[in-house]
Amino acid sequence: MRCADIMTANPLTVRDSDSIAMAAEKLIAHRQLNVAVVDADGRFVGMFSAEDLLGVVVPRVALAGSLAPNLRFVADDPRRLAERFGELKHQPVGGVADRNAVVLAPDTPQIEAFRIFCRNPAPLAVIDPQSRKLVGLVTYWDVMGAITTCA
Repeated sequence: MRCADIMTANPLTVRDSDSIAMAAEKLIAHRQLNVAVVDADGRFVGMFSAEDLLGVVVPRVALAGSLAPNLRFVADDPRRLAERFGELKHQPVGGVADRNAVVLAPDTPQIEAFRIFCRNPAPLAVIDPQSRKLVGLVTYWDVMGAITTCA
């Protein structure tokens, strides 16, 4: 079986020129942790995640190591983080998208996606090798569904 057989086709996307605010709105409205970022021609650029969103509003010094333990210095009032978001929300999401996201071809064997998920459960972009256009995502849920329905 191939990744094309289990992927989520036509996944949620934003354009690299869309604002961070628009990407955040899509994450929230669709209750997703990740959204694929594409260029104007539909070519895959990277992924933008809820963690990336937090990363743009939390001061850089807090991002050394894991995110949660380093937030002790942030005041109990979240307004400062909201203010920081207000300062950055109009920036293009392409500037903060993870451009190192794992990319697979549609004919990549499913077992390869399973192996990758053992190391990192972030969505895997499935792109057409010739056009580099995004054709789908293999998500954690896609992998779990493939495993549980094969039994």
